[in-house]
Amino acid sequence: MEAGRDFLGDSFVRRYEWRESEDGKIVVLRPRFGEGRLARRVSDLFHVSDYRIRLDEIGTAVWKRCDGSTTAREIADELRVQFGDRVEPAEERLQRFVSQMLRARMIGVQPD
Repeated sequence: MEAGRDFLGDSFVRRYEWRESEDGKIVVLRPRFGEGRLARRVSDLFHVSDYRIRLDEIGTAVWKRCDGSTTAREIADELRVQFGDRVEPAEERLQRFVSQMLRARMIGVQPD
């Protein structure tokens, strides 16, 4: 995220496939060789599976709300309701998590 940018009004979209495990937590399936067609073919040819990134319960709650229409402000408010003091300061924690997911290209910013 750009320095000084107010991310709270942004909405985010998931870029990778994901599954919900039996315990209700999200497992993100990140392609091992990239996202292009050639990378997918190489993965299929050599039977290479995707990386499996397991999110904790807070990460799971954030991931589910990265639907392109829910703003970061709304996500922070929902985290407070769901997790209480465990997520405080919610905006800071959310910004750090979102920044990591953006750097890893797991999510993207929904265009206005």
